[in-house]
Amino acid sequence: MCRFFSTMNNDFVNIFDVLNSDFINSEQIRSALRCSTIFSFWPEVVGQKYAKSSRPFAIKKGKIFVTCENSFVLQELFMYKKLLLKKLLSYSLPLGIDLFDIIFDYKNWTDISANVNEDGFPDFYTDEQLSNVSVKTEDFDKVFDNIDNCSYLSVDQKEKFKNRIIRLQKAKKLRLS
Repeated sequence: MCRFFSTMNNDFVNIFDVLNSDFINSEQIRSALRCSTIFSFWPEVVGQKYAKSSRPFAIKKGKIFVTCENSFVLQELFMYKKLLLKKLLSYSLPLGIDLFDIIFDYKNWTDISANVNEDGFPDFYTDEQLSNVSVKTEDFDKVFDNIDNCSYLSVDQKEKFKNRIIRLQKAKKLRLS
């Protein structure tokens, strides 16, 4: 889905460098997991009309960076910037990321969209492959508590959120094995 993530100290890091490093349990990987979780909800934020023609690729200093297929998509999304930001906050705040701006561009579209699966999910694993992987859900208890305490999310959204986090963790575990 995206190649770059922003660490908490605001440096861009290639996700594959993070996954292959000795710091797999560091703040970098936690930041990458939070960012990729937010990115995976992009279709729910923009709707089906723009899900395939726009993609978030980084979060830095409270700003989410989104690339668009062309300038027309960029202009359309820019008009709905406040609404999109409000929707994004329902996904980012439970993960501890406070977003206050969206930066759109269309010049990075070719580079960023070249590394994306058809479904937009940041891994290459089927549901069957992921079902054979176990993860400790107690590692996510604090995040899940934050999600459960969000009054602005429906029960269905909360479950979707939790399942997506578990799926991302399973995919990470498969990549490392």
